Amino acid sequence: MMLFTVAASFILCFLSDSSITAKAATAAGQLQTASLPQCGAVQGAPGRDGRDGREGAKGEKGERGNDCLCESTQQNDVLKREILALKKGHYQLESLFTRQSNKVHELESQVASYQSRNSYQDCESVQYMQELQSIPAAYVCYQTVSFFIDDTQYVAVLTHLDNNSKRDTVSVIYEFDGQQIVRYQSLRTDGAYAGQHFVIDGENYLAVANQNGQTLGHRVKSVVYKWDGRKFTVFQSVGTLGAWDVEYFSIGQEHFLLFANHHDGSSHDVDSYVYIWREEKFQLYQRIGTKGATAVKHFLVDGENYFAVCNQYSAASSSNNINSKIYRWSGAQFELFQSIATYGAYDVEVWREGRFLFLAFANYYNKAKNSYQINSDVYMWRSGRFHHFRGIATNGALGLNAFTVCGKNLLAITNHKAGKTVIYELTGSEFREYDQLATSRVIHVVTFHRHNDTFTIISPSSNSVATRLYQWIY
Repeated sequence: MMLFTVAASFILCFLSDSSITAKAATAAGQLQTASLPQCGAVQGAPGRDGRDGREGAKGEKGERGNDCLCESTQQNDVLKREILALKKGHYQLESLFTRQSNKVHELESQVASYQSRNSYQDCESVQYMQELQSIPAAYVCYQTVSFFIDDTQYVAVLTHLDNNSKRDTVSVIYEFDGQQIVRYQSLRTDGAYAGQHFVIDGENYLAVANQNGQTLGHRVKSVVYKWDGRKFTVFQSVGTLGAWDVEYFSIGQEHFLLFANHHDGSSHDVDSYVYIWREEKFQLYQRIGTKGATAVKHFLVDGENYFAVCNQYSAASSSNNINSKIYRWSGAQFELFQSIATYGAYDVEVWREGRFLFLAFANYYNKAKNSYQINSDVYMWRSGRFHHFRGIATNGALGLNAFTVCGKNLLAITNHKAGKTVIYELTGSEFREYDQLATSRVIHVVTFHRHNDTFTIISPSSNSVATRLYQWIY
């Protein structure tokens, strides 16, 4: 209940600040348009003319005008200072308004996580994962995306290669009713690696990161599709360079798409792209210097916006022992915030456990040690930055997936070289192995909820292995 109370108090404060801001702006406007007092001349009016045909008496001295020039100038200066003070207060409240808006979004995310956790309080315990369905291995699928449109749930299976190793193939959207997934629509894609569903102004979109086209190679464009009420159609193509991942997020009223660019056909040392929604489409907003970027993840901490990016390989140093980066939103652009040592990092995950925020990198290969058997590292947010928390022994780690089932907070790690996916539970300060699945050549794991049920999809990196849908039994 405390979390809901805190969220409500922030929302009330948010509305209060909005009202004050409006009043400040109105007052400033009134002061700017107010007319200043009118003053007479400083010198008196001339005396009457004494000449009347004869030498007349000297006219009387005119009356002195109202000496208010100095007074009006002082009043003007006071009003200007008041206007400036109100404007400054207005801008400060606008900044506070934005920060608290971000804080509300962060609290809403925590509340959603809390509700997700507690919706499983009635279950006794997690028993096992039961295979529900397999999708024929006619292609290499690197990622699946689950999402709802209205009350219907869909699963997009993104195809990187078809059975003939061709990249200009189709990805498939399935409809899921809780029992089985049924083919619903095909999308033409070019070596698709990742996708993201999002909503802007009530409209549903699906962004697909295309990694390598049959004709254009790594310079193939990625595509944003729009839902027309029955199906997805091409909405916009955006420039990317061998894109491996895409992340949608919003900051205030602004909408962003972040693409992790991996390779341009000649080098891994290429920029990743941040796009912003302007004039009903996405426009390139900022370039982020990356080295073989493989994954990106946006998150909120204390009302501030960040994203983490995995750097997998540097052409300049011919090494994958390089730092991955965390960037923070400054209000105008993303700026480097923190660097973290990684080893051929393939994935990044961010999740909360109670009031604690964790970040993990899946380390694939340590070139200096010529070994795939290395730790994938977990970091915890403390004192305004991430600090190393624990290392988890992995063998060619490719994918991470943090999720909650039956009140348990779990972390799945795909070990590509070991041929297994291991699921861990954080107990106290240690990660305890909770379960594992024999998964040959698996690259990606995603878990999603439908009502009170939990499902996991495991995607292979080989067209000889089927994509499998599991249901958690508890």
